[in-house]
Amino acid sequence: MILDRLEHADRYLAIHPGIAKAISYLEHKDLSGYEVGKHVIDGENLFVIIDEYETVAVETTEYESHKTYIDLQVVLKGQEDMGILPLNGQIPSKAYNPEKDFQLFSRDEPNGFMITVTEGMFAIFFPTDAHMPCIGVPARPVRKAVFKIRA
Repeated sequence: MILDRLEHADRYLAIHPGIAKAISYLEHKDLSGYEVGKHVIDGENLFVIIDEYETVAVETTEYESHKTYIDLQVVLKGQEDMGILPLNGQIPSKAYNPEKDFQLFSRDEPNGFMITVTEGMFAIFFPTDAHMPCIGVPARPVRKAVFKIRA
């Protein structure tokens, strides 16, 4: 898991070629005008999902993880809290769905912790990380870009 500001994104170019491509895309495109939804960059190897929503209470959500994709999440507007859980043998609360590349874990896992991600920050979640996004009370509007990078 990585948490940083966009102006430091170049530090992470060597980690994975898809991350480098996503960061380059971020540097050269203005995502503020993108419509909500999926935007293909490199087929199913790299795409970005633009989303707008209100944050929710932590009690209403669970940790999620992905096996096929790395998430690079960028808060474009607003602020949200995210739960982080390094995966190390936890039992999923919902079985892995390969079609949606999605698996859930209980929000009550003892090794999780919270971070706050504000406008201009990004977080990278690898298949070894579970994350619990969209958290914030009172509810706040957020606009976010989630780059899905084939691991």
